[in-house]
Amino acid sequence: MDTAYIGKYGQLRVLGTAFLDSGFIDQLSQKKGDEFVKQLSATNYSKEIDGLSGFYKGTDLIEAVINAHMMSSMQNVLFAVPSSALPFVNAYISRFDIENIKLIISSKKLGYRVEQTEAFLVIGRGVPAGLLGAIITKEDYKNILEQSDIEGVVKNLVKYGYGVTLMKSMDDVKKDNDISGMILSLDLLYYDRLIEAYRMHNSPEGQVLNYMRDSIDIRNLMSSIKASVMHYKDVKSYFIKGGNIPEGTLSELAEKDIYEIKDYSPFKIDYAFDLYRKDPFLSYIEVALKKELYKKYLGIFRRSGFSLGFLLAFMMRAEIERDELRNAWLKNYYGLSNERFSHMKILDYII
Repeated sequence: MDTAYIGKYGQLRVLGTAFLDSGFIDQLSQKKGDEFVKQLSATNYSKEIDGLSGFYKGTDLIEAVINAHMMSSMQNVLFAVPSSALPFVNAYISRFDIENIKLIISSKKLGYRVEQTEAFLVIGRGVPAGLLGAIITKEDYKNILEQSDIEGVVKNLVKYGYGVTLMKSMDDVKKDNDISGMILSLDLLYYDRLIEAYRMHNSPEGQVLNYMRDSIDIRNLMSSIKASVMHYKDVKSYFIKGGNIPEGTLSELAEKDIYEIKDYSPFKIDYAFDLYRKDPFLSYIEVALKKELYKKYLGIFRRSGFSLGFLLAFMMRAEIERDELRNAWLKNYYGLSNERFSHMKILDYII
């Protein structure tokens, strides 16, 4: 028991009771347009809906609302965290800065306008500058979005700790319009920072390290699977270091038939490969891996009392809710089949 968390633990315990349950989200998945927004307004999402409905409509509004609400939950963690754990929490939350940067780079490649991108960014709205994520604020993102091309975006990211990493792939972008190297470099940077922050915390919580290693395994296994399906070559550079599956094994898997890869999965998800056989939708496999990851660790972290693990559980739960709400909205908006939607759900499986 870490006494630095006493008091803060109780605050998050209370806030955790406000997370939506899977039954409510299932009801939402049957609603369309204004009815979806109306039902969500009856929850603690009302603040974000009231604040953003004057700026966005439709899908843009839903994306902005659920992203802003998730980041508000992350803000609660930052207010509750002891100073010793702050670097780790900030390193974890930086995943959303990286998610945003990937979105911006992709949108510049595709020639999207600022207004086609801004609503989809995961930004802490109304959060004190320098607190949430500790790096990029809403105002900073506005300047980055206004850049006319990828090179301008990268130059504006230098002062935030990302630009130098991205600059190494700039030649590939100019020569081949290939952003894959940039996307990979961001993932590498994220895991390097997260593992280093964990080590600096000097935590005795081995399950947190195991969670990170399993997360890396899932990321790497999906890279092998995509390489197998798409027949990519020279995939070694796409693997993240720090997982349990050796790089050599991952490279071998990339050359195997996809159905042979299931035997090397860190979790038994044969059913997901069976689903893929009937309906070649890779998200079946990726979501199945995430389900097993959350099922393995979320309960452990939630029961861990005053600890880094409990903070991690709260952040994981907020992120799961964001993804569940997004899927519920997309089910009707884009006509996602009931079959696919049912297998994208995570809460029913883990709680």
